[in-house]
Amino acid sequence: MKSSRFVLFATLLVLMVGLFFWTRSRESLISESHETGPKQAENLDSKPTPQAIEEGQVVDSLGALTEPESQDSIIPSSLVSSAGPIPFEVVSMSELEEVNLTNAGEQHSHKIREWKGRIEPSLSDLKDKLESEGEGGVVAITLPDATRIQVTRMRYESFGGNQGVITGKILGDTFGEVILSYVNQAVAGSIHDHQNDAVWEIRNAGEGRQYIAQVDVSALGECGVCKAEHDQ
Repeated sequence: MKSSRFVLFATLLVLMVGLFFWTRSRESLISESHETGPKQAENLDSKPTPQAIEEGQVVDSLGALTEPESQDSIIPSSLVSSAGPIPFEVVSMSELEEVNLTNAGEQHSHKIREWKGRIEPSLSDLKDKLESEGEGGVVAITLPDATRIQVTRMRYESFGGNQGVITGKILGDTFGEVILSYVNQAVAGSIHDHQNDAVWEIRNAGEGRQYIAQVDVSALGECGVCKAEHDQ
């Protein structure tokens, strides 16, 4: 009888000890959860606010600060949008002087504006580059009024010695064309820039210089050869 009581007492003691440790572990888990909660809230509150972000920094989707890309790695949009063929040569006029057309007379009434200058590079030098680049190359021509056109499909025809003709088509202009002929330093030709509604005529001015005039085609009138043919 005593032994059975002793066994019952020991069993109750073991159960009471186990219950004591179980309740202590529950309390520790609850206290830890209460402690970690405020810490997480503090971490969320520690994300940089717009006022705390330095100028030029970027916050990603995870809240981390990242440095912006360097300016050197950013391609300007203007360059992207204007991407196109790169000219292998730029033709322009130096020593420009605008000609006064106030007293030009009726025979020059078709001229809108006129300049005197020197075409650079010379057409003989341009011819050498055309032969190496081929018809697929592009030449940029800057006109006296600061308009720039791009010319391709340029061809050169020699007439022996230092004389020949250079022709080409204006990019983006179905009917736009350029014709330049030269004998030594004397240059004559025309530029039909339909996309800018402009026609240019080029005449020799002597001493390696040229006249280049923007003309009104409708005021040119009928040439002498055509008039003679019509009279017949």
